[in-house]
Amino acid sequence: MSSQILLSGGDKYYSYSGEVFGDVTAPASINMITIDNTGLRDSYVQIQPFLGKPNSDGDGDALGFEVKLDNITVFNAQGVIMDRTQLALNPIMLFVPRNSKLQINSLNTTNNNTQIRGCNVLGYYL
Repeated sequence: MSSQILLSGGDKYYSYSGEVFGDVTAPASINMITIDNTGLRDSYVQIQPFLGKPNSDGDGDALGFEVKLDNITVFNAQGVIMDRTQLALNPIMLFVPRNSKLQINSLNTTNNNTQIRGCNVLGYYL
């Protein structure tokens, strides 16, 4: 789990989870990134999720991603939006109000607990 890192110009920030995976006892949701406070300015955020191997969207197999702002889910997708051949998935883009808590979770199922997944975040202050 990573936190917000300000770029040298001060107008952007980033965060990355690295490779995240569990074991057979992994919970249904694994936290990948939490930024407790995004700062004093509104921002436009691009989240780039990735998988360690192609996703399987069969029953009980589909990995997914959840994005929360101030503990409210603003994005939640599992399996169906993810092409099973993709490793770098389509970016998730959203507006983040100032002083928000940004949290990105991996949604997990029984058959994919040990699969590697992760995400990178780039925020542009407005």
